Amino acid sequence: MKQSLLTTIAIALTLGTTANAQLAKDVRSCKFLGNITTTKDWSTGEQVDWNDCKLTFSDYWNQVTCENATKWGSVHQSWGKFNWGSADKTHDYCKQKGILFKFHALIWGSQHPTWIENLSVDETKKAIIEWYDEVAKHYPDLQIIDVVNEAIYSGGDYHSPYKQTKIIQALGSLAEDRAQKETGNRPSYNCSTNGYPNTNSYQWIAEAFRLARERWPEAILIYNDYNTFQWQKTEFINLINGLKACGAPIDAAGNQAHDLNDMSGSQFKSALEDIHNKTQLPQYITEYDIAKKNDATFETRYKEQFPVMWEADYVAGVTLWGWIYGHTWVKDGGDNGASGLVRNCQKRSAFTWLEQYMRSDAAINAKSPLCVGQAAKGVTVKLSVTSETISVGDEVGFQVEASSKAGNVNHIEVYVNDELIEDKGNVNSYSGTFAPTDAGVYEIKVIAYDDKNESAEKTAKVTVCAQKAPYGGTAAKIPGTIEAENFDEGCEGIAYHDTDDGNEGKEYRQTGIDVVTGNNSYAIGYTAKGEWTDYSVNVICDGTYDITAYVASGSGNSGFTVSAIENGQTYAETQTIEAPQGEDWDTYSAIKTSINLRKGEQTIRFSIVGPYINIDKVTFDNSDCETLFDATPSSSISIYPSPATNHISVSGVEEAGLKLIDSTGRAIATSSSTELDIPETCKGVYTLIISTDNNVIVKKIVIK
Repeated sequence: MKQSLLTTIAIALTLGTTANAQLAKDVRSCKFLGNITTTKDWSTGEQVDWNDCKLTFSDYWNQVTCENATKWGSVHQSWGKFNWGSADKTHDYCKQKGILFKFHALIWGSQHPTWIENLSVDETKKAIIEWYDEVAKHYPDLQIIDVVNEAIYSGGDYHSPYKQTKIIQALGSLAEDRAQKETGNRPSYNCSTNGYPNTNSYQWIAEAFRLARERWPEAILIYNDYNTFQWQKTEFINLINGLKACGAPIDAAGNQAHDLNDMSGSQFKSALEDIHNKTQLPQYITEYDIAKKNDATFETRYKEQFPVMWEADYVAGVTLWGWIYGHTWVKDGGDNGASGLVRNCQKRSAFTWLEQYMRSDAAINAKSPLCVGQAAKGVTVKLSVTSETISVGDEVGFQVEASSKAGNVNHIEVYVNDELIEDKGNVNSYSGTFAPTDAGVYEIKVIAYDDKNESAEKTAKVTVCAQKAPYGGTAAKIPGTIEAENFDEGCEGIAYHDTDDGNEGKEYRQTGIDVVTGNNSYAIGYTAKGEWTDYSVNVICDGTYDITAYVASGSGNSGFTVSAIENGQTYAETQTIEAPQGEDWDTYSAIKTSINLRKGEQTIRFSIVGPYINIDKVTFDNSDCETLFDATPSSSISIYPSPATNHISVSGVEEAGLKLIDSTGRAIATSSSTELDIPETCKGVYTLIISTDNNVIVKKIVIK
């Protein structure tokens, strides 16, 4: 639970040479009795065996939890930098000794990396995903995980300092991202809060579990907290049931059991039964300790409480939080580490009693509701797709792998939007493709059945976009102007790239790119490093073009580049166009540079290299080419009547196509001429896109 409180003790005595048997060795179920690593001092790090007393961990315990070494703050030192040294020693020990390694913990308000405390929500999302992915890469075989630790909300705050970071907001946003991707709505994961502080506030915890299940489909996933038997029992029950209501893939509840110091056996039994009866989940005792330096009192607590937890058939395992006196985190009076079972290399009377009890029939015959490897169903199925986003006419490939604890996979069914497209018999794997002809969101669902007719299913979403094409239907002409908001139609990753799924600007177009109002028009804003937008263009002449970029930033080091792409290859790129740091994002400056372009149809790309820059437009001028091309200036075009009612006309251009766009980015009326009929239901402010042979012009109009 907490960081170890350490003291240095010189030990001269040793345990006797009597042979020791693993305490849970003869237990007939898979219920385990484990313990944690021990830290002598920070220079030596965590130890599994306690060599000072010649104590071998695996002689007594068949499960180990790292006290600190697997916590986020211990491992994730900075972006892309991880320290697994101490954790690997324990993980390797478990492999060698054949005992269970438990991961503690993925998400915790305490002992998080201090460098995440100043991150934005979006940056914290990336840090969480980087952490999860790194753990999955490093330990793909994890069998039991404390996913979230100490998030009970009581007395106006959480059990651990989550408010020091944006972990809660980031996981909540990831849940909303998932909802939007799966349903098209943001958010849609609504659930009962049972007294939790805010609407849908269980969602951030539930999302942490979803992320874990995706990476460890067969691991036992646990929510872990303290004060669950006394002071916050009701809050704990509400939280567990709230997670279940949210659809979180939670397998068990973890009770730290640090609150049993002065609790009688009968009181403890009543509280434990109440938690199980009201949550209907398997329970773990995850961090049991009794901080009593008096040996008789210490033994009494063990005798009263341990048989209750061990013999409960809904408790799947017990982990003691330390066994070496002076080297556990709790104290009794002036004695640090008072919960240790071994003091001065001698077993305390409670340890001797525990060894005797674990040889009793009651202990040997204790049942377990859940075994490692049984978190998932008897049938396991995995589904992967070659791409989550494609264009109409492209193929998406999918791969299915299935297994069954019964031994045989009978058949695999494959559905697209609930329509059966394939039924393969007697196979453990299957790969296929499909090529959608229409844009939309498609759900691929696979169901694997074994010979006992048990099944498991997986789904994947594939977004199919219209083919990449110029916005408004006409490629921008160069020399001319590229309005930043008029990036190409098409998919994320094909026509543009945005680092998050939200739309902060909520103007003009509803894509991941954030479009804002600015410079008396529209601009792209809320930009992040690595984002880009593509523009289909037709360059009239070979040559050097003078570029003027209209940009704004209230931050420092904001900038972007302009590049030219032909046949998928970048052949020219400007130096970084830096926006002067202003007091806000509403004051635009004209920044000049140049680029050498080839004649012909191609793509111009704006790439963000310094975040928080707003881009209104970029002009391309070439005096040697201007006599060959004359773009229609926006100032020469008029729209009447204004305000409009049921019809508009455009003057100042002989031929044009018109498209009327509402606030969601939806086209509600189009015309291939300069005349446009307006639907009767239209009222308010709309965007009119005017496409000529030479230009794409955007105007705002009012309809009453």
